[in-house]
Amino acid sequence: MFVDRLTHEQRQALFDLAVMTAAIDNDISEEELQYLKDYSEAYSIPFELDKSGLAVVDLLSTMDSKLAKVVTLQELIKISYKDGHFGPEEQDKVFSIAQKMGLNDPELILSIERWVRQGFDWMHEGEQLLH
Repeated sequence: MFVDRLTHEQRQALFDLAVMTAAIDNDISEEELQYLKDYSEAYSIPFELDKSGLAVVDLLSTMDSKLAKVVTLQELIKISYKDGHFGPEEQDKVFSIAQKMGLNDPELILSIERWVRQGFDWMHEGEQLLH
């Protein structure tokens, strides 16, 4: 996983951002919840869903390299797709985060979104072949 390339502090910040992204539509789906649980377990991050006291700007300050920024966007788009679609509220949140990190290149953001979507398509196609 690309998250393996992040520091523990960056992984924690990414988890917090993922929780915020999942909750943006006021409904964390079972798939999103499972993603968060798996992430929490994989990276020894406390599973806490109340992020109301955290500021996005502070979390993003830990993303101090292009790699960290791209991985952050990739994971946030990934959790957004977990409930079946990358909805307008989630898109706005991800694009806002991209801008705050200084990634203002729409082509880069579209490439990351396409990368994530192709990953989901690949997994779905594999599942279909196994049944």
